[in-house]
Amino acid sequence: MGKERVIAAMSGGVDSAVAAGLLVESGYDVVGITMKMYAPSKPAYAKSCCGIDDFDDARASAAALNIAHYVLDFEEAFRRNVIERFADDYAAGRTPNPCVSCNNFVKLGTLAQFADRLGARYVATGHYARVERRDDGPHLFRNVHAKDQAYALAQLTPAQLARLLLPLGDFDKTTTRAHARRLGLPVHDKTESQDICFVEGGDYRAVLARLRPHVNARGAVVSTTGEPIGEHDGIANYTVGQRARLPASNDGARYVTRIDAATNTIVIGREDELLSSGLEAAALNLIRPERFRDGATAVRAMIRYRAAPTPGLATVRDGGLLQLRFETPQRAVTPGQLVALLDPATEEVLAAATILSPSLSS
Repeated sequence: MGKERVIAAMSGGVDSAVAAGLLVESGYDVVGITMKMYAPSKPAYAKSCCGIDDFDDARASAAALNIAHYVLDFEEAFRRNVIERFADDYAAGRTPNPCVSCNNFVKLGTLAQFADRLGARYVATGHYARVERRDDGPHLFRNVHAKDQAYALAQLTPAQLARLLLPLGDFDKTTTRAHARRLGLPVHDKTESQDICFVEGGDYRAVLARLRPHVNARGAVVSTTGEPIGEHDGIANYTVGQRARLPASNDGARYVTRIDAATNTIVIGREDELLSSGLEAAALNLIRPERFRDGATAVRAMIRYRAAPTPGLATVRDGGLLQLRFETPQRAVTPGQLVALLDPATEEVLAAATILSPSLSS
């Protein structure tokens, strides 16, 4: 019987290269795939992702591991499922996390379909998280170190998690680089790429100005009671909790508390008006559905990437609506962001959903 085949997503960075190398050492038949997801305009030497330099680095790492390597054109899938969703969310007054969409629809979507064509059972990535396969299905756990990326994987369905390999498991970055040097990988000291790969120069507003120019239209800034305060320079420039770029106030600091895209209005208020007792969320993904069958479930909730988990009670309503009430009111609950629900006693991710709206703090 031949070796079990794995498709390893290789971005050109150190994490994905080490993941592929560890799989080779474990006896898998590894095929390296680099996904061309957009056409960058930055020079090759700039800090980026998906550039020609990254393709070359991925190819060099695959050669060092003596595995096959291919560059595939995923631009259309990435444009449709990540970039267009990103633009639509901002146009609707939401603040999205495009990495979540990429994992769901591209890496464990389009790439997984390609894996099927090659007869590969698994897809592997260099994420810092852990999947355990048990008799009752897959279990997703956070990485115990600061690099934890389980939040970005929390919208993967149980079926997607069942075919995902995460060789970096509970590594930290120092351990990963040590393995890269041991494996003789040429990317062992390569710097990290930016978080949003298709936003070159760090300014997402340039992407939105091109794709959804109306989001830069000026509009009203009002208080939480509806009092006119001034004007904003486009809803794309704001997110809940933001203080910068707001009209001056004579009675203390003011923050964005809500974005009303339908009326092109920014609502601002005091910091205490940012506090929410809970939230409602949709697009619910239950990784461990059995944990939510008996009414309100005690969880720890992450309301954004790298947020400290906070205790709360989660209830699943008809139609896949999630209602979450915090033990302590939370600041700047932001529509469009993912909320990940964790087991209170462990680092297991139980479910995730996309925030629709905060519940006002009582």
